[in-house]
Amino acid sequence: MLFKNIVVYGLLVLATKGVVFGQVDSSAVLSGQSDSLTVFRFPPRESFSTKLENGGYVLGATLLFSLFDYVGYNLVRGNNKAPFSYRILQTTVQAAITYFLYKECGINSAVSFNLIWWTWGTDIGYYGWANALNPGWARDNRVNNGLQQREITWAWWTPIGLLRKKDSPIARSSLIAQAIVGFSLSVAIF
Repeated sequence: MLFKNIVVYGLLVLATKGVVFGQVDSSAVLSGQSDSLTVFRFPPRESFSTKLENGGYVLGATLLFSLFDYVGYNLVRGNNKAPFSYRILQTTVQAAITYFLYKECGINSAVSFNLIWWTWGTDIGYYGWANALNPGWARDNRVNNGLQQREITWAWWTPIGLLRKKDSPIARSSLIAQAIVGFSLSVAIF
């Protein structure tokens, strides 16, 4: 499990450096030998306005996904759990948003969106919607929500959660700090 996490973190670091998602230059020559080495070349720098537009897409997608999660989860959950069919739908919606971002803005924006999700950013958005909408029923709202707990046991899929035993408590402050780091990395690469 630790090896898997190291590989994922390594790929994320390489992605921010432009190595993994760079363009391959097949005409590159090293030491007079062609076709023996493929060199990665950084893509051309995008203009600030393009990066700003991509950021708008990523942030909009993040807000949209967290709203979908808030409404969908609260409509179908029972005993604080959502049915497996909802999780399949949620994953499908996430994949569709990722594909849309990839087609409209490129791979960096798609990775940025998923990085925000993976580091618990969309869950903070979920609780933001709970606070903003504040429904009167006995679902997540300003008074009754999981973010008020000091420790959270269900964030096992986040980087911090993967480093721990499943369902072990994670301090809320650790998850919020992780989300801030994930958002910062996301801004750096979209």
